[in-house]
Amino acid sequence: MSTTEDFLRRHPLCCFCGGSEPASTIDSQPAKIVFPDDLRPEEREFPACASCTKQTSADEALLALICRLIGSPQRDLAPEFDRLRETFTTVRQRFPGLLERMGQGQIFIQRRGRLVREGRINVNQREVHESMCRIAAKLALAIYYESKGTPAPTTCRIKTLWTHCQNAATFQQVTNTIRVNAGKWQGNKNFFLTFLLEGGMLASMSIFHEAVAFIALLQAAPSRLEGNEHWAFVMAPEAGSGIRIIRPRRGDPRTRTTVLR
Repeated sequence: MSTTEDFLRRHPLCCFCGGSEPASTIDSQPAKIVFPDDLRPEEREFPACASCTKQTSADEALLALICRLIGSPQRDLAPEFDRLRETFTTVRQRFPGLLERMGQGQIFIQRRGRLVREGRINVNQREVHESMCRIAAKLALAIYYESKGTPAPTTCRIKTLWTHCQNAATFQQVTNTIRVNAGKWQGNKNFFLTFLLEGGMLASMSIFHEAVAFIALLQAAPSRLEGNEHWAFVMAPEAGSGIRIIRPRRGDPRTRTTVLR
């Protein structure tokens, strides 16, 4: 029996859509595409159906580019640009026009207490916010499965946020919070993960390449969808279709969808 077959025998159900579909592949979380080959974090593999793996493939390609273009202090990422042509192609095909909009204009970042003009990418785009928060939700579902040994139910709700190193004040708040929680850097400071699981509630925080941070709060059996004003998206696993948006990013009518009450 092959390694994959043995893994799927031990983990027969997809952990990203409520355990509603049989697992047919192994999904790495965090995704391998985000890291240089020799700097990947410890191997973390999860059972997934084909739909759930495909759903976030473009999101993960987008994260890989953002980590490299947004101004990460990790110099180990620089030599990889020659190997990212396929990733650029994926993002261009799956998010038409996004790369052009991300490259328009200049932005300001805080450096040594001063705002400095930089020609880096502008990630304040609807598709970026949705993709990054979907990754935050998927990481939370993976951690829940790893900790509980069973997929989070489709009734669960996942509140999500993300931030990045160009948003200096918010990013510093996240890194300060992480410093006082249990966890460790993996892959030469390319990935940090910490989480707290109590009963049916999971809070997770992660940082990629000291550049992009994700926060998620998974509630396995929420009684109501209140207290969402500080979160970007509320998401949930759905049978046969992966992670869907329950409540859209606040203040962005372009992502509006049906709100469950």
